[in-house]
Amino acid sequence: MDARRMLIADAALQVIGEQGIRGLTHLAVDARAELPKGSTSYYCRKRVDLLRLALTRLYVLDRADLDALAERLEAARPAQDEIPRRVAELIVGWLTEPHRTRTIARFELYLACSHEPELHELLGEQFGAIGGLAGRVAEATTPVGRPEQVAASLMLAEGLMLTVVRQGLPTPSHEDVARLLSTVALPATAPADA
Repeated sequence: MDARRMLIADAALQVIGEQGIRGLTHLAVDARAELPKGSTSYYCRKRVDLLRLALTRLYVLDRADLDALAERLEAARPAQDEIPRRVAELIVGWLTEPHRTRTIARFELYLACSHEPELHELLGEQFGAIGGLAGRVAEATTPVGRPEQVAASLMLAEGLMLTVVRQGLPTPSHEDVARLLSTVALPATAPADA
């Protein structure tokens, strides 16, 4: 993505995060990016093109954060019970400005794109690639964890973030997020003999 498209995509994410998906217009993006009127229309003729550009940029940003987390885990090879604490750092970061606006944009954009059939394949590819992160994180734990536990943790984290931004709640504490994630991330213990 060239610098001008990146500027437009970043501005689109800001507009969506601040005004909602209804606020996403070519002119609003031009204004947010401080570009001459018509600049966004030149690069994104239709609204779906603008949604595609924003979705692609969001994926690049989110994937960079998730890859950085996976790399830190692979380097540290933490115990499984450390994973919720490490993932909580990312979640709290995404719920704190300047990233909270991007998190709001993420949910608005996903819902808008679900109504655009020509974006379904792109969404599927992106979710699949991010889902592959679960295997990397599971492999990075000691002992080796189960990818489905990591995937469940990521889904729980998405639900938590949606609840926080939907209700306008303050960012939860790192400890609260880690405690919640630990309910699905930790290996199941064998029941005690009766």
